[in-house]
Amino acid sequence: MTGLVVRKSVIGWLVLGTMVCSGCSVQFEDGAVSSVSDSGAEVDAVQDDFRTAVQETVNATGLTEEEFKYQSGQVYYASELDDDIAAFSGVCGGNAKDGFEYKYSAPVEGNKKYSADEWESQSEKIRAKWESLGWEVKNVAPGTKDAPGITIGASTPAGVTVLYSVSEGGVDYIRVYSPCSADIPAPSSSASAS
Repeated sequence: MTGLVVRKSVIGWLVLGTMVCSGCSVQFEDGAVSSVSDSGAEVDAVQDDFRTAVQETVNATGLTEEEFKYQSGQVYYASELDDDIAAFSGVCGGNAKDGFEYKYSAPVEGNKKYSADEWESQSEKIRAKWESLGWEVKNVAPGTKDAPGITIGASTPAGVTVLYSVSEGGVDYIRVYSPCSADIPAPSSSASAS
């Protein structure tokens, strides 16, 4: 199987996992469930954890921030998360009549390609960083024959979920999203999605 096919398989599984878990919860390998729809989350804590999750996970990879891009292709800069993060919010529930709920979301991808020998050490660097921050870390999905790689996940105290994947011929792939909440401000019309 070519690297491109493997990469597309891994990204496909991540996208599917994101679509499944963005509305309700993430089920970890050990059966534990992490809710992502708790509307009681305190917004300031969620915003702080979201910023920290993106910035610290990218930093823990050992790559420079310029080596990461958002899904849109825009280059990642940590300073973008220092102030207003409205550009990272999107609708995740509710309706126009009763009010919408929003969440923060940021998928970022590094440009370094890893061999199978590097997966474990790379994912362990991320795990160590998350554990040093006091986050609950779990193995989300082991690689398969058709889509080899390692995916780990963590939950922050405010309920922000972080997924990190590394795969053969692939790259660092980080997906961070907050709980869905009516308390998260709606994105302004001038905010551009990353």
